[in-house]
Amino acid sequence: MDQDRVHRDTLYAEVWSTPMVSLASKYGVSAVFLSRVCARLNVPCPPRGYWARKKSGQKPNIPPLPRSRTGDTTEWRKGDQLPRSQEGVSADAALKDRSDSRVMLMGSLDSFTDGRVAGHGYLKPKKRNLPDLVVTEPTLRRAAMILQKIANRFRDYQHRVSVACVQVGYARKALGEEEGRLIRSVFETSNWAPARPTLVFIGELAIGLTIYEQTADKEVVYIDGKYLPVSEARKLKPGLWSGTRAARYRVITDRAPTKRLCLRAYSPYALVDWTQTWTEQNASLSKQIDEIIHSLISSATSLGPKLAEAHREADLERKRWEEERRVARLKNQRSLVIKTRKDALHELLRRR
Repeated sequence: MDQDRVHRDTLYAEVWSTPMVSLASKYGVSAVFLSRVCARLNVPCPPRGYWARKKSGQKPNIPPLPRSRTGDTTEWRKGDQLPRSQEGVSADAALKDRSDSRVMLMGSLDSFTDGRVAGHGYLKPKKRNLPDLVVTEPTLRRAAMILQKIANRFRDYQHRVSVACVQVGYARKALGEEEGRLIRSVFETSNWAPARPTLVFIGELAIGLTIYEQTADKEVVYIDGKYLPVSEARKLKPGLWSGTRAARYRVITDRAPTKRLCLRAYSPYALVDWTQTWTEQNASLSKQIDEIIHSLISSATSLGPKLAEAHREADLERKRWEEERRVARLKNQRSLVIKTRKDALHELLRRR
């Protein structure tokens, strides 16, 4: 068995047959961490005193494994992010203490800062099984808080947000030409992207979510290996902006982060192309959360029929293709039969 990954069905059978401490050593983690894995996979664990009662000959009741719903995580792999805080903790409470950057949805924000930084300050974490946040470090905490608030509001409506969703059939849509897009060149390939999408499941329908930091044209100058806005460069090195040395630092106009966030909602289905974006042009995303929630719930009702129609058309196209292939095979078989008969007749006539 691959001890770096486990399915919830297997884990359920193991936690009720082997004490947590012994089982944890099998996967190379602590018992506390394994209990968090169980919570993530919605696997019930033995209560306190269970093993003592079982050892004494009693037969304690074992709760059934809850059925997994669409979008639920069903497998754990080493390296996957796990939430540390309890289910009901809000983002405001989780982020209130700057020394504790843990969030229910995403574990630790340190995973975002533990990596490289792109040319204009966008974070490039080493890990890729993270929430879909494409931001700079100054806006990371606020972006995480907004995502947490969105998840909390969706939970109020009995919908759920899944980070780094492992379910098949969903794909993260690459950032393109959305409003406030951070791309600076068609040749730019340095932007970080998560390996798996962040999804909200509204009933059985999924909608992808991305929070990214907006950019705008700014005058920048290249100093000490990085681009800085002219206003910051003048404060950092005021002496370099006078005399002959000023000519060394050529001012250019480029796309630079603005600390304004955008939320992009998109269809994670290959058959349906749909995107909607909210910016902070007139109000912060935090003040638009109710509007965002209601809009996405409304959009889900219209996307459902579109997806069903797309599947129907794809099925018809597949059947047409299969019929064309079948006809082509029959024609080829008939051609082979005719050719074989002609060859046989030709050979017979040649021998006479």
